[in-house]
Amino acid sequence: MFSPKSLMVICLAALIWGDAGPAWALQSHGPPEGFYVHQMAHVLFSAALAYLFWHTRRTQDLYHSGWKYLQTFCVLLILWNILAFSGHEAQRHLVSEDIVGKNTWGEGLAFPITSVKVLYYFAKMDHLLVVPALSALVMSLRAFYKDARMEAAS
Repeated sequence: MFSPKSLMVICLAALIWGDAGPAWALQSHGPPEGFYVHQMAHVLFSAALAYLFWHTRRTQDLYHSGWKYLQTFCVLLILWNILAFSGHEAQRHLVSEDIVGKNTWGEGLAFPITSVKVLYYFAKMDHLLVVPALSALVMSLRAFYKDARMEAAS
């Protein structure tokens, strides 16, 4: 159809004479569509991680440390998705007066303390799940890499 040279010429022409608008990295969608899509993404991501956990448990050698770390990663990120989903839902039920010192180091909950406020507060500490999850992923990949190097050497 097109040779590589002609494709390159077409691409260069499009870059030089094209009239493109700004391409923003983020596209914010107004309420409620953006919120619904974001929440659906948490559910679908959790489902994908649950399938990966199930599949590795069913088909792989569970005594290999790489697979154990990968399963730990899946479980921790599923828990993170549940926490994030719950935190987003809790945030919908808060008003601006429920948070004192918003966006400062002294941010806190205003009295009276309710279960929704407590859930929102703990959901903000999602790094306590994400950091160990990513560490487990790194350890998993490191174990797989070491095995691949040993197989290539032999």
